[in-house]
Amino acid sequence: MNVADLKAGDLDSAGHPVLHFYSRKPPEYAVYQTRERAMVHFADAPDVSDEQRKVLAQLAPLRGETNALIDDWREKPDRYHTLGIIPRRNGARIRQRAARYDRRIGDALIVALEGDLTGAGAVLQEIKDDVIEERVGWSRFEYLLVAITIAFAFILFSILFAVLTVPDVDDAAAAARSLLCDTELDPRCFDDATDLWRGAMAGALGSFFSIALAIRGRTVLPDLNKVNNWMDAGLRVAIGIIAGTVLVALVVSDFVNLRIGEAAGELNELYIGIVGFVGGFAERLVPDLLARAAVQEGEKPVLRKPEPDLDAAGAAPAGAAVGSAPAGEVVEGDVPPDDETEDGCVEDLDIDEDDLTRDEHLPAASGGVAQPDDGPEGTKG
Repeated sequence: MNVADLKAGDLDSAGHPVLHFYSRKPPEYAVYQTRERAMVHFADAPDVSDEQRKVLAQLAPLRGETNALIDDWREKPDRYHTLGIIPRRNGARIRQRAARYDRRIGDALIVALEGDLTGAGAVLQEIKDDVIEERVGWSRFEYLLVAITIAFAFILFSILFAVLTVPDVDDAAAAARSLLCDTELDPRCFDDATDLWRGAMAGALGSFFSIALAIRGRTVLPDLNKVNNWMDAGLRVAIGIIAGTVLVALVVSDFVNLRIGEAAGELNELYIGIVGFVGGFAERLVPDLLARAAVQEGEKPVLRKPEPDLDAAGAAPAGAAVGSAPAGEVVEGDVPPDDETEDGCVEDLDIDEDDLTRDEHLPAASGGVAQPDDGPEGTKG
């Protein structure tokens, strides 16, 4: 099939129907759109066609990565569900978004076929970056949606088990509560259970607040990796719930004294809620407190010899050893023997006349200033 024989609505050489053309330049090339992706029909001449294939082969990895990111957009139905529960009806708009990126890919292919391979690669890289940014933006929204759904689901679940601090309104309610607390499986029938459940609920809110504040700077995978993002969001909320519960337990047990400003820190409902919220928001706070409270027994302290205070004592004299005794103080064992105090000078020794070397036996002097002769046998100094 030649370039001129390819028509819109017909099948191309690969058997795909041609939807429309981006560019057609017989007999050199044609760039067109199918339901799968933007395609190229190469030149009629075999040698030119082979050269075009070699050129576009260098762009094939980038084209493949970009097409993989928008493949599901091309076949998006008109109605679908987000997270499996939220109905959506914007499938047509998503298909139009994919068509817009396909047109940009077609423009990049035209640039490459016209001889500018570098420019085509830059256009494809920009397209890929735009697709990733758009998919990550939607993934962040899903991340927040999963986090707040899990947080509020846990709060609604906890309300069923939290014990209210108000007194019983009648004997029937007190009897029902007493009967319920006779079972060992009820999580409300121990001391401070109400405070712990409130701390857990506040920790769930604190974790979502922390996620919402840092969502722009957090590394979130594109929405192609939905399960990984949902697991990460759920894990963050679970950490906040546990941290809020543990911090409230530490405060109630007097292991930790948490004060904000000049507040007295009375164990009322509002204070418990604030403590749980702080525990859920600062997810690293509880592990740090537990690490500091850990007591390691059986370890001997490491003693170090104190360093000399050079700044207070002043600089040591040149040539003096570190740690030497002050001037004028004699330390036992530091006095050397008498023969080691000699400096090797022989001027005080008695030397025999025969051991002396006479002047005439000495080598001639060099340098100096010559003196005038004092006679026929004058000497020079």
